[in-house]
Amino acid sequence: MGADVIKVEPPGGDVARTQPPFLGDDPHPEKSGLYLYLNTNKRSITLDIRQAAAPAVLRRLYESADVVIEDSPPGWLAAHDLGYEALERTNPRAVMVSVTPFGQYGPYRDYQATDLVALALGGLLYISGEPTREPLKLGGHPSEYFAGLSAFSGALIALYHRDGTGEGQHVDVAQVEGIASAQGYSSLGHGYIHEDRKRMNAFAPMYRAKDGFVGAMFRQDNWADFCEMMGRPDLTTDPRFADQISRRDHMDELNAIVAPWMAEQPKEDVYHAGQAKRMPMGYICDPADMLASAQYQAHGYFTTLDHPVAGPLQYPGMPMRWGEDAWDLRRAPLLGEHNQEVYGGLLGYTPAELVLLRNTRVI
Repeated sequence: MGADVIKVEPPGGDVARTQPPFLGDDPHPEKSGLYLYLNTNKRSITLDIRQAAAPAVLRRLYESADVVIEDSPPGWLAAHDLGYEALERTNPRAVMVSVTPFGQYGPYRDYQATDLVALALGGLLYISGEPTREPLKLGGHPSEYFAGLSAFSGALIALYHRDGTGEGQHVDVAQVEGIASAQGYSSLGHGYIHEDRKRMNAFAPMYRAKDGFVGAMFRQDNWADFCEMMGRPDLTTDPRFADQISRRDHMDELNAIVAPWMAEQPKEDVYHAGQAKRMPMGYICDPADMLASAQYQAHGYFTTLDHPVAGPLQYPGMPMRWGEDAWDLRRAPLLGEHNQEVYGGLLGYTPAELVLLRNTRVI
């Protein structure tokens, strides 16, 4: 979105470089799919913050920064004179955004957490899964990505304030609070009507189709259409399925009728047939479906980028557009690729100083 992002990595690289999937199953620091995806359009420099000379180098970066984003344990940067007070002293217009599991204060501030822990303590697991089973973790890492979105919006709000007042701010993002605010059903129901929302059977069940899965919701205004689609108009007069409540109460019996028919249907054919009758229906896209989708292609969402190590790969783009402007997507950087450009060009270190920093393993 126009920001010049300088990613400060330890000399061994960001931990994301060690995370699968790897291109060709080769655990190479330049072939991690996660790193390649998350770091498009960024510049990479290396800095070992544990070295005695490193804090002075980082403070020089602070001088020209609009936003500093960090995820160190609370208090760690401050203990090395690199926290918000140091940033404010160096560059009072700058914004620091700290992203941690539980925030900068409180009894849990020093606790660590994984995505699973954040989903649990954020309340989302309480309503995820089947009612007769244990809570079910959502796929991927939703609490971590939502923490990133929270950091993004928090940074923009702080920059808006900075532009109006000239004052920087310290934005405190707690991962668990992000996911708690993303699914407020549990806490809102408990507080407003003194009832806890519980896990429940899906009212829009998933069916195995011939080549994947289809989700369908049988609303009253399209129940007859669905029965006609299946070739079972007789079901419209079956008292077990007379209305939505009846269908919900006899869902197992309904599934026993729908599932064999659905198993013979191509998932995309069912989707388009249902959509033509304005039925709330969708098929589950796998990665190949998404890449082949005419809708994604029409928007130019996936872009092919060539990487000097990983080679040409397709990358997701942006979920928003600005008029006719084209999204300028560039590959993720090699480890330390921009050391000379940033340290020498932006910060003014001489070649001799860079050699010394490199030989002493500061960069």
